[in-house]
Amino acid sequence: MKKLYLTYLTGITLLVMLLSGCKKAPIDSQIQGFWILQQFTTLEDGEVHPCERLYYSIGKSVTEISERQGPNGYGHYVGLTEFREDNTVLVVKDFKPKNSAAGDTGEKAPVEKLRPFGINNQEETVFEILHCNGKTMTLESDYARLKLEKF
Repeated sequence: MKKLYLTYLTGITLLVMLLSGCKKAPIDSQIQGFWILQQFTTLEDGEVHPCERLYYSIGKSVTEISERQGPNGYGHYVGLTEFREDNTVLVVKDFKPKNSAAGDTGEKAPVEKLRPFGINNQEETVFEILHCNGKTMTLESDYARLKLEKF
């Protein structure tokens, strides 16, 4: 009887652990992750902007953009992430400078600091996901078309 009780208790514990783990599953594992921005093209003039050491870290609710050990000093910013239209649209918004020493100061990132990352709007940038296979991704907003590669 004691053996049956322990088996039953173990089964319930495993079930609870599995159910609680489902809440943290990614919305789309092909989109979420760490990406390197290869280039972006501004749609207004068709100019291609090659990128050097610029990264996107796209999560379920947060996106970080940063230049890592790059020559330009573009900085590191954190914004909110939203997925729309059955994961065919990625929205990033409300970017703030990331300063681990000072914490969240509430200061918004200036748009001119976001432009090197292909973002031209502090309030909300809506990207249509033109292509994503888990290795490469193409995003397009009303400002630019971004080419990213999984890092």
